[in-house]
Amino acid sequence: MKKPKFELRFYKNYIFMWLPFFEKRKLRWKDKFYTPRCERNPYFNLGWLWWGVRGTWGDDEYWEQWLWVYEYHDGDITKAKKEWQWFDGDTKLSTWDDSYVK
Repeated sequence: MKKPKFELRFYKNYIFMWLPFFEKRKLRWKDKFYTPRCERNPYFNLGWLWWGVRGTWGDDEYWEQWLWVYEYHDGDITKAKKEWQWFDGDTKLSTWDDSYVK
């Protein structure tokens, strides 16, 4: 699968931080009804004084599809796509996104 899209955001802290801080979080997910659910995307946070920078990788849809391929189907993309079971309620089409794979 392709690398997830990286997004960088700047923000203003609601409290004053005299000492700089850095925090890094990994992907957090759970198994619900035998399917993956993304709880938190991987990110890092860097802040100092009133300002901060946050970098995130991917979105929930990307990570759920990634988990489906690598945790449930051992990296076999064709098998994972065939067994993908989510559909859009309005259009009745599969929600599999090939742009994450190519």
